[in-house]
Amino acid sequence: MGAPLAAVAPVALELLASAARAVHGPADVDAKLAWVVEAARSVARAPVAAYLDMRGGGSGPATTVAGVSVGDVDRFARPALRSVLDAGPGYDVVRRGEDLLSDPRYQSFSHRAGLGDDSASLVVAVLAADGLPHGVLLVAGPGPGAFEVEGEAAVVALASHLGVGLDNAETVTRLTELQAAQQEIVHQLQDAVRPPMPVVPLAELGVHYLPADPGAPTGGDLYDWLVLPDGDLHLAVVDVMGKGVAATKDAVGVTHALRLLALDGCGLDRLVARAGALVSSQNPDLVATVMVARYRPSDGSVQLAGGGHPPALVVSSDRQVRLVSAPGVAIGWPGAGSSEIVRLVLDRQDTLVLYTDGLIEASKDILVGLDGITVAAAQTAQYPANHLARALVERALFGAERRDDSLALVLRRRSPPSPTLAAPLAPLEYRFSPSPATIPLSRHLFADWLEHLDVDDAERSDLLLVASELCSNAIRHASGAPGALILRAWAEGDSVVVEVEDDGVGFELVGRYNDDVPDPFAEQGRGLYVVEALTDEMSVSRNAEHTVVRAVRRAVLPGGAP
Repeated sequence: MGAPLAAVAPVALELLASAARAVHGPADVDAKLAWVVEAARSVARAPVAAYLDMRGGGSGPATTVAGVSVGDVDRFARPALRSVLDAGPGYDVVRRGEDLLSDPRYQSFSHRAGLGDDSASLVVAVLAADGLPHGVLLVAGPGPGAFEVEGEAAVVALASHLGVGLDNAETVTRLTELQAAQQEIVHQLQDAVRPPMPVVPLAELGVHYLPADPGAPTGGDLYDWLVLPDGDLHLAVVDVMGKGVAATKDAVGVTHALRLLALDGCGLDRLVARAGALVSSQNPDLVATVMVARYRPSDGSVQLAGGGHPPALVVSSDRQVRLVSAPGVAIGWPGAGSSEIVRLVLDRQDTLVLYTDGLIEASKDILVGLDGITVAAAQTAQYPANHLARALVERALFGAERRDDSLALVLRRRSPPSPTLAAPLAPLEYRFSPSPATIPLSRHLFADWLEHLDVDDAERSDLLLVASELCSNAIRHASGAPGALILRAWAEGDSVVVEVEDDGVGFELVGRYNDDVPDPFAEQGRGLYVVEALTDEMSVSRNAEHTVVRAVRRAVLPGGAP
């Protein structure tokens, strides 16, 4: 099907070396086809070249051309090629122009391409790994006779390169589709076993989970949270011995037993023992550690009942961390149940963290692991609940081999401070121009306004960052007119509301960011991600002339603040 490599001219050899990068590199299929078609035309010294997909629905365009129109190739050359190839001995044979010249459709193609009645043509099949053609590579010249040996050999080699390149592209496409389908199954499975986050007054919740096997969707670590009829919040973290979906099935059984017993009014002192009896009767081999919490939003009181589980963490707003153990025997062992109910009260910014042993056993030394998670909790105490949970998991596993599932569940009390007799503070409104130089002044004025409110230092720092990001976002979307942007802030009950108005075309706020951290190199999205992480509510409103982004941070002012 071509000349030996030694017979190929240096120019052709250089071209084939370039093909290794162009055809097998990261370029998309359209770019690969365009490069091959142009390269075939160049190496054969022909005015016209084209690639025609013969399968239909391939990974690239149906026709790629150089020196001729796509319409002429599809209307005249394609049916002539199809007839000749289907009638011949097979696609794996290099065809020259004699058979094509007798076809009136190909003659029409030659005339329209300016090649004449006796044009030279070369047709090479681009074969897939299964021996069937992806398509054909057509090279056509203006005069009679064959192409030079070196040029023909190079075109054949280009077709071979392209066949492998298209095989690889199709494989990548199939793998991508398979991965997307698997991810959808994973999401559906996770949604099925993980309860939605409840709305709890005066509280902030967060959770983060990583399975032991990065390729597995779930494992034996599971959580549950539910607002009970009396308004208390039921929390449970379960760690079942085992991995994979089988362990998930056992963990679901434990969390459902705890939930149903809690809804039935079972006392916390008997909850773990009774749940253990229920699930063990169905699965005698099941072993699980358990930590159950009962939280009362009105006064911040917490009761803990354990069953062989690692101690909880209580993190104060000043970064002090203490371990709180709830003694008991794991489900599946003789005497399973809680031996003591531990009671505590969360201050207005205190955080309770329940977790599984994957966070403290990654270092192979539990005491070292406990020290590590305590330090990590102190360092990240000011993070929003969901991001605190994520940070604890990631820091515990950093540099360690992941051998077990890892789960962190976070409850933060978010009650407002005690009422004061401070005089009402007028709302802030500041108009500024869309220039980065105006952001420091806007931040300074907002900071001065906050100084007159009874706001904690940590809350003040978060609100200043929120205002800065909203102003930066407005500058990016504004029209550029002087004085067209407005920063507003006011107190509303126990909340501080911050909004920034601009005169740009606006944007859509699509869904919530949740745990999907924006690409650090993305041109936009990071600022609003920060705003959403640091506030309880964010919204965008637009009309024909203005866009307003509003953020609300609750439980930062005395409850009766006007």
